[in-house]
Order: sequence, then structure tokens, then C-alpha cells
Amino acid sequence: MKKSPCVLETDDGLGEDANSAPKGPAGEKHGQPPLETPFQKEAPPSPRIRVNLNYRPGLVTPDDPNRFDRDRIFEAVVAGDPEQLNGLSDYLQRTSSFLTDTKYRDGKTGKTCLMKALLNLKDGQNPTIPVLLRIDEETRTQPLCVDESFSSHTALHTAIEKRNLDLVKILVENKADVHVKASGHFFQPHCKGAYFYFGELPLSLAACTNQPEMVMYLLNNPHNKAKLTEQDSMGNTVLHALVMVANDTEKNTELVVNMYDMILMKGAEMDPAFKLEEIVNRKQLTPLKLAAKTGKVEILKHILHREMKDPKFQHLSRKFTEWTYGPIHISLYDLTSIDSCEENSVLEILAYSSNTPNRYKMVALEPLNKLLQHKWESFIKKRFFFSLFLHLIFMFIYTGTAYYRPLKGEPLVPTTMTIKDLLRLFGAVVILIGGIYLFIAQVGCSFLFMAPLTANAFLVQALAILASSVMFFANTEKYVLPMVFALLLGWVNMLYYTRGLQETGIYIVMIQKAILRDLLHFLMVYVIFLFGFATALIILTGGAPHSTHNMSVLLSDDSKEQAVYSGLFQTALLLFRFTIGMGDLEYNENVKYSDLAMLLVLLFVILTYILLLNMLIALMSETVTNVSGYSQSVWQLQVRPLPLRWWPFLAQQWLKWKQIQRTSRREICSLGTILGVPHKSIPNSKPPHSPHFTCFNIGLNFDEEGAQFSFWCL
Repeated sequence: MKKSPCVLETDDGLGEDANSAPKGPAGEKHGQPPLETPFQKEAPPSPRIRVNLNYRPGLVTPDDPNRFDRDRIFEAVVAGDPEQLNGLSDYLQRTSSFLTDTKYRDGKTGKTCLMKALLNLKDGQNPTIPVLLRIDEETRTQPLCVDESFSSHTALHTAIEKRNLDLVKILVENKADVHVKASGHFFQPHCKGAYFYFGELPLSLAACTNQPEMVMYLLNNPHNKAKLTEQDSMGNTVLHALVMVANDTEKNTELVVNMYDMILMKGAEMDPAFKLEEIVNRKQLTPLKLAAKTGKVEILKHILHREMKDPKFQHLSRKFTEWTYGPIHISLYDLTSIDSCEENSVLEILAYSSNTPNRYKMVALEPLNKLLQHKWESFIKKRFFFSLFLHLIFMFIYTGTAYYRPLKGEPLVPTTMTIKDLLRLFGAVVILIGGIYLFIAQVGCSFLFMAPLTANAFLVQALAILASSVMFFANTEKYVLPMVFALLLGWVNMLYYTRGLQETGIYIVMIQKAILRDLLHFLMVYVIFLFGFATALIILTGGAPHSTHNMSVLLSDDSKEQAVYSGLFQTALLLFRFTIGMGDLEYNENVKYSDLAMLLVLLFVILTYILLLNMLIALMSETVTNVSGYSQSVWQLQVRPLPLRWWPFLAQQWLKWKQIQRTSRREICSLGTILGVPHKSIPNSKPPHSPHFTCFNIGLNFDEEGAQFSFWCL
């Protein structure tokens, strides 16, 4: 029978006021309390309702040598002296208390005496631990931390973190829960502050801290075996946790990869039909997809290229080498969870998640690189350039219609049927249809999954075209305003199609990075300087905005000099001219406080024209150099996701093309030859050497050693 979590504790009433709030140094409440430190004393417990035992005279006296409080127990476990705990069991029975009561815990972290003992080991041992376990055995209460930062952290977690297998065995033999989840704030991934996420579970902690013997004991012990399928509060298994702790360094990658494969093979031994890597977390991510989402390049590369030579575990492989001849070798790749035919695939994550780190490195990995290249070369490329041609024709029609718009005084909608009027009306109708199509393409066909800036630009262009067309057919002359904006934006959006060529695609990426990173920062600082100096000059020279006149007023030479800094807008324009080297310092000679005004202008020129502009040039040069260093991967990242972004428009055509290509692909894989000469075979048959594959693509890689032929399993 499961015990109720509601327990009424007892209190002998002989100690200090336990109902007082925890005390500590000022400012401590703003920080995260450490689980164990020699520099701070444990805080008193939080206020609690207890039964006062003083109503039973003689039960406990102040001078009773067998009276135990928290400090006495903690001192004994820190010293590692079990003799100091003699009589503790009798005292707990007489007072109806348990070692897990709040009066025996740390008031800040909820740390129990057992955790205190585990945190104070000497040569990996503490003789008081068996005594505490024997005393607490009858309670069957799992000692958990209750602090927000270390919530549900148990003695088993502490023993594993201390890498002490003997203590773990003792705890497990005493029925410690091997599936308890350390869900405190300290054990959750977050942006600010210190944390250590290991998957919350004891098994995940042992795996993430590279303790193979500990992992095998937790999985094989006869008392309470850990489950590989157990998930933490975020739905992550032990494999997810290993992906989370990977950091792409050489040593870390080696440890994580070895532990990952060991757990995978252990799961296959327990149940060969079980698919541990297909378990998804709460974000519907498998370990493979999680590696792609978090930008863990090395662990992703290992999973994609994993090849088990042992026939017992060969079904765990994602790469199968069919045969080799010198530098040439043919391999099969399992594309499960990779190809875009599955929802939330790796390709979709790399294409749509613009915030994913190391995207340009991951898209260059095989088989991702060849798979996307195959889709681009065989199907999407022609459609892409055909769309470029249509967009170019549309923009020529739009430009011609705007250029030959009705003159002032003429009706916008033609009332006569001349050739010029008919062409103008035809252009307006084409523009309206194009705007409707572009709007539907953006909103209705999921075209917004593109890069945010590009998608927003196309959507704004569509809205501007629709607004201009509606105002045009309503005979509103102000239709020119949205028309000009849409026309400008349409030609700028032509840059989207430059990614089809490597040279222009990389160039546009450089421009985007320079604008969003370098130029934006420059403008932020420049606007501050401009506003500050303009305000100072206006106040210094005593200028004020002139009143509005209905007629032109000729200004004398003195009036012109006084009007130099007469308004914020005019002063800002004048200072901007100094920034680009077109200002004239002679205008400042006759203004009020001309010397100080001249000094301010010179200081502005030094800070902006000399300092800021040269810094902008240097930063842009650095950006161009950095982008050029990985230009090939940058272009791949620009062009490779295009097949996925075009999918809503080409679904039927893709299915038809895929059906045509399927037979030839199977024939190539069945033959296993370089030339891939087709032969008659059963259309829906599967290759005998890979029964769990459905269909295949073939690709050719070139590396330093020579040619490498690879098959991709769809």
C-alpha cells in the first residue's frame, strides 16, 4: 500500500525555535544555495506544524545524553564516526521520528543526514552510511531534496555523482528508487546561472558522467533494474541526455560516442526488436533530431555514419558498406528521420530553424549533402529558374505599367479603348492577379517557413501590390505610394533567386550579414551621436524653429547664418553632410558661441567621419573574410533547403517523378554496380541484402583518397 505524503511530525521542544524562518547573511536569498559547502552552516527548517512531546513527562529531558538533534547527527556523519550514532534508533522510536523529518534536514536545500554523509566521503567511504540506512530501512522513505534548486535529488544521485559504485550497490540493495527524477532548477537547462542537466534520472547521470560500470550495474542489478525507456520531465531518455551534454570537443565526443553505442547495444541485447532511438521527447525529437536541433555536429555525424560490424548488432547501423575496391567503396545509408518525407525530419529542422547553430557544418555532412543535392539537381533546379523567369516577366510588366501610368488629370481607369489604354489595363489586371497569387503563396502554402527576412519581404510586397491595385481601380491617385514601395521591394526580392548560383549566393549572404550585424550596430551608435550633437548645437546657438509662412521670405546674409542650427531636422541634415565629407565649416563663423560650436562640429567629424566609418569598413572586411572561409557550406545552406521550401507547390509533381525514378533506383541497388545498368525486376521488391530498406538513391563523393560511391536509403 502506498503511503500518504502527508505526515505529522513530532517535536521534543528542547532545541532552539525550529519554527523560525531560515537565517543567513544578507543578500543570500538572491543566490542559489550550494548543496554542500564548508563555509556555511545548515539553516534551520522552515515553519512546520508538529506534535509537542512535552505533554508526556519524562519522555525526553534536557540533559538526556541520548537526545539527538540535527547538528549532532550532521557532526557525526561528517566525522564518519558511527559510534556517535549509538542510541539514535531508540531515540527515533521513542519520539516517533524519522531521519527524513524536516527537523533533521537542511532548511535551505532539504538535504538529509544520508546525503550529508555521501557528500563527506573519506577515501570513497563513510562508515555512518550503513548505520543510517539500517535505521531508516523501516520507513521506506526515499530521501529527497525539497529545495527549488535541488528538488528530488536523492542519495542515489549523490553516490553516482561521487562515482562510488560500492555505495550505489548499498543504496540499491536497500530499495533505492532507480527511476527518481532530480527535477530541481539546478538540473534543468536554462540560459542564466549555473546548471548541470544530465537527464534527471540516475541512469542518465551515470551515462553523462562517463561511468560504464555504474551504467551496467543499474541495468543488470537483481534488486531494481533501471529501464532504458524511462523519460525525464522533458521526455528525454538517456540517449537524449547524452546528446545534450555533447559539446563537439575531441575528448567529449569520444566519451559520449562510446557511451551512446554501449547503451544502444545493451538495449539490443535486452530486446532486439526494440527501437530505442525512435523514442521522442515532449518536443517530438528523437536523439538524432535533437542533435540536429541543438547543432551538435560530431554526435550527429556519428549517428549518421554509425556502422556496426558485429552481425548481432548490424541492425543498429545507419551505414552499411557493401563492398570496397581500393579507394572506391559502396555504402548504404538509412534515411529514417532524415528525409523530408517524414514530419519534423532532420532536413526540415536544418531548413526551417534559422537559429540552429552550426547549420552550415551539418548540411555538409553525408548523406544530407548528397541527398539535398540530388533533389536539387534532378527536380527542383528547373522549377526554381522557371520561377525566376516568371518573376522577372512580372516585374517588367509592373515596371512598364508604373512608368506609363496616367498623367495628372487623366482618369486612372481608361474610358477609351486605344491600344495604349488596353495595354495599361492589361498590366493592371496582371499585377492584381500576381499580387493575389503571391499572397496565397506566402500565407496559404506555408511559404512563411522560409528565412524570416525573405518571407516577410515577399509578404509585404504582396500586400503592397494588393493595396495599390485596389486604390488604382478605386480611382485614388495616392495608389502611387504603395505602388512605388511594391515596385522597389519587388526588384530587391529578386536577390532571393541569386542563391541558385554559388557566386551570387555567397555575395548576397555577405551583404545580409554586413547589414544585419555591422551596419545595424553602426547606425545605433551614429544615431546617438547625431541626436546628441544636434541638440547641443541648437541649444548652444540659441536657434529655434521658424514660424510657418504662406509666402517665401528672403533672408539676409545674417539671417542665413542664424538659421544654420534653427531646427533639429535641419541640424541633423547638416551634421550628416559632415559625416559624408560634404559639410562647409564657413557657415559657423557668425553664429552665437561660434568657437564652441566649431569645436563641437570638429569633434562630431572626428567621432563619425574618422572613427565610426573606418570601424564600419574594418568590421565589414572581417565579415567578408569570415564568410569567405566557409563559402561552400554557406551556399549549400542557402540552396539546399529550397527543395523543402518548394514542396507545397510541387507535391503532386514530386510524387509522380518519384514513382518514375523508384524502379531504376531499385535496379541500381539490386545490381550493386557502378554503372547501374537496369534490368527487369519486380517493381515493389526489396533488395535481398537490405530487407528493412524501401528504396534507394545513388550518389558519388570525391575525397582525398579517391572516389566513393554511396547509396541513400529513402
